[in-house]
Amino acid sequence: NSIEAEIMSLSETELQFTEKLQKYEETDQEWNKLLTEQEMARENLSKKKMEEIEARKSLNKARDYVIEAKEDLVKTSDALRGVEQKVRKNAQDMDKITASLNRKQERVRNALRKKAELLKGGIHMQYLTEEELTALRRRELQLIGESKQIANMVARLESRAEKLKNRADKLKEYQQN
Repeated sequence: NSIEAEIMSLSETELQFTEKLQKYEETDQEWNKLLTEQEMARENLSKKKMEEIEARKSLNKARDYVIEAKEDLVKTSDALRGVEQKVRKNAQDMDKITASLNRKQERVRNALRKKAELLKGGIHMQYLTEEELTALRRRELQLIGESKQIANMVARLESRAEKLKNRADKLKEYQQN
């Protein structure tokens, strides 16, 4: 009896040992798994901190670039204001020259008309030679061409002045914002 009782007791103890060993192994596996996860989390945290540092550096650079761009915009806008005044003055000068050119062209045309009327009407106060008439016609064509060029230049200058003014206005709005 006592051997049977000892065998039964040993058998129960072995069963308990096996259950405890299984729980120990499960706990050990969980422990190892959590240690691995903890190490991965530490590595991830370190990596994210480095990314944060790089992001901050990039943000600071971007801020510096924005400040630099604003300064460039202000300098350019100031320069545009100065050039705008020159463009307006040049446009006014071109308007004066165009008006003068138109008056001179009209005088030449009137002189040619008078000469032609005098020649047709039989009054021969002063004769124009064929060369003089051709020279006057060439001069008239030259003056007409110059007038067109000046008119085109004035239009371009006025357009440019308007664009510069619009840019300056937009810059003022941007600077106020």
